[in-house]
Amino acid sequence: METASLWQARLDSGTADRDEFEAWRAADPRHAAAFARLSGILIQIDRAKKAHPQRRRDTITAAHTRRRFLAAGGGLAAAGIAGAIFLPSLARARVHTGIGDRQRLSPVNGLSLDVNTDSRVSWDIGPSCQVWLERGELAISVAKGAPPCHLNGGKGRLTLIEGTLNARLRGEALDLMVIEGACTLIPERTAIFSDNGTSAPGKALTLTAGHALMATGSATRMRKVNDGDIEFTAGWRQGELILDGQTLGTAVDEYNRYLTRHIIIADPQLASLRLGGRFDTRNPDDFLSALSAGFGIHAVKDANGAIILTK
Repeated sequence: METASLWQARLDSGTADRDEFEAWRAADPRHAAAFARLSGILIQIDRAKKAHPQRRRDTITAAHTRRRFLAAGGGLAAAGIAGAIFLPSLARARVHTGIGDRQRLSPVNGLSLDVNTDSRVSWDIGPSCQVWLERGELAISVAKGAPPCHLNGGKGRLTLIEGTLNARLRGEALDLMVIEGACTLIPERTAIFSDNGTSAPGKALTLTAGHALMATGSATRMRKVNDGDIEFTAGWRQGELILDGQTLGTAVDEYNRYLTRHIIIADPQLASLRLGGRFDTRNPDDFLSALSAGFGIHAVKDANGAIILTK
């Protein structure tokens, strides 16, 4: 309970390393249970204060009361009144989209999450706003004046202060692109490398559309992208695959993220063809028709329903 109290105090003050906390909580079921009991008591305290607003002026602030309580080791005797009923409230909220599905949600005012196909995202709106991209892709937006949001994906981590980013998990790297207006963010732990030199980690950075970042545990690299790259990356939010010079191989890889029965290029030489156009991500019929009309490429279904492309 004393260790749980220290973790809660650090989380409240924003000084905790979230990864270290999650590792501690997952290391032993008793750690999770202790933290659950402690958080349950704090929830009761906060609810009691909200239920008696007329007494607020005569009492110490909620934050100060929490600190006194935590400094006392969480109150071992009081912890006994908080049982497993509080465990669900401590679990991260999660959403998991199926293949071909998308979901848009707003966990808290000022924060919007658009979750792409076959993706898993979790979040915790506590002392600090935390979002974890556990699989796939999402667009994350923080409105002006809203609390900053810590975005975690693989070994990449940054704080989004304001703006809209597209985030895609590629192995342990977090691939980020500014898709609307300007973004103010802070890459954490790692320096930023770009054509203009290197900047120190933890420094606020404002990027406009046309810039992208690849964040890993050891480095954050910035690169420039063109309008075609932005449309290709962000088109899924409108349910479209927007091609502007991408190869057939790239287009097929992208399409297969939305299809349960994949497209297969039988002739490797076809993969390098450059394409253009706008197509529905859920229905490849127009895409296949365009390949037939423009390049004489035939689409044939095999016995398992896969679509085979041949010349």
